[in-house]
Amino acid sequence: MKNNRYNHKLLLLFFTTMLLGVSACDDLEENVYSAETVDNFYQNEDQVLAAYVLPYSFMQTHVYQVHFALQEFSTDEAVVPVRYGYVDQEGAWIRFHQHTWTSSDFWIRLEWENLFQAIGYCNYFIDGIQDKDLSLMDLPISKEQMIAEAKMVRALHYYWAWINFGNIPIVEQVGETSPPTKSSAEVFAFIEKEIKENIPLLSEKGDPGWYGHFTQSAAQALLAKLYLNAEAFTGQEHWADCITACEAVINADYSLDENWNDPFRVNNEFSNENILVVPFDASNAQQFNFAEQNFHENILFAKYNVEYFGWHKISTQESFYNLYQPNDLRINQWTVGPQIYIDDNGEEQPILDWNGEPMEVTPYIDMLINNEGGEAQGAMNMKYEIETGGLSSMSNDMVLFRLADILLMKAECLMRQNGGTATQEAVDLVNAVRARSFAEGDPDAVYTTTSLTLEELLNERGRELAYEMHRREDLIRFEQFNEAWWEKEASEEYRTLYPIPFNVLTANPALEQNPGYN
Repeated sequence: MKNNRYNHKLLLLFFTTMLLGVSACDDLEENVYSAETVDNFYQNEDQVLAAYVLPYSFMQTHVYQVHFALQEFSTDEAVVPVRYGYVDQEGAWIRFHQHTWTSSDFWIRLEWENLFQAIGYCNYFIDGIQDKDLSLMDLPISKEQMIAEAKMVRALHYYWAWINFGNIPIVEQVGETSPPTKSSAEVFAFIEKEIKENIPLLSEKGDPGWYGHFTQSAAQALLAKLYLNAEAFTGQEHWADCITACEAVINADYSLDENWNDPFRVNNEFSNENILVVPFDASNAQQFNFAEQNFHENILFAKYNVEYFGWHKISTQESFYNLYQPNDLRINQWTVGPQIYIDDNGEEQPILDWNGEPMEVTPYIDMLINNEGGEAQGAMNMKYEIETGGLSSMSNDMVLFRLADILLMKAECLMRQNGGTATQEAVDLVNAVRARSFAEGDPDAVYTTTSLTLEELLNERGRELAYEMHRREDLIRFEQFNEAWWEKEASEEYRTLYPIPFNVLTANPALEQNPGYN
């Protein structure tokens, strides 16, 4: 099974290399191939497989580079201070931190365009393959499964659009013009229907070509996410439905990895915990530069013997870092304190900062805009293993869904059904995730029905799922997204949604702006 996982990752990366050169565009244009070539395109196995994996491979271009920013930089989990005159994307990262973005913000427009471009690729494949006879082709999976997977990738991007923008258009076919805004409830119903109808047509873990693709378990995980956030975005709770979807995943062939950081290793295609990932490769899919964005260059040079420059762009807020206890092994994903490396003689040596002084990284950040310094301020995240001597583009596959999150989701739903009080089953689920992060017998590893409150569950989700793009929707669901935090005043309630980009509204007058925005 592991060989199958690795080989399929290579297949996906091969088509990624071949296709990404034609997939980029700057607007909402859906077409990849011209109208004159559609009827003649699906003539052999390579053409079919290339179109089939295109929606997957396109995710590699935007999930970390754009989607990550909107889900993390708007929360207390990740912040991009301005240090030494670092150009802050014309103030965008400050606006995300302080919730002062506008409908003209470039990164909001880019998120919208990427999401709907991915939806367009899915629609194009579904439309083009629907009436094709592929029976004489030696394809690894059926046409029905390929279409079902394309619909799941489409549903995932609609889910991301839904949690970002709430009220959005729904486009299911190529060529639809000026689609109107659908309400958040209508979008929810569409995504739910798409997932439930296509689950039976999907493969499962261990089947040919499953890795990095939508399986039945991955679809159930997406459905669970949809149900988990239903009340926050539509006003209608679906806790029991979320539990049912979580149980479908829990009963499948997944298990928690032995160590908290195993799902994020360089070779994490061998994780038993990861349900759906976006495959990356340092040579063939070069869009995942996690270490480069998080780390100071001198640390990367000295500790990891790399040749690329670290930006130390992203840090965490001190308040979020302080959620971790010193005896919680997950605190080791944060680089803080005096920085040292081992020299050629096996001796410890200090890593020096730009002024030639021993570097000591502090969780404390004195100000959001500090053009005079702050180079060693802010804990740096290394959740994804850094490969010694590696390239700036990393080979770790980016995790979208994993079993630990599913267990915590089920626990939350059980508590919400119980008036916010933990049941023993909820406690057992959370403790199962937490156990591997503490020494055996450590009493801090164990919650009780008294100590596991909803507030503590939110904190535990933060500790376990940091930098996995869940924090924004978690804070919204727990009604804390608009609260004041470091260098941020309390923001307006409407900030739980991003605005429909100004240029999109101009291009499509049938769309309606979200309340609160111009």
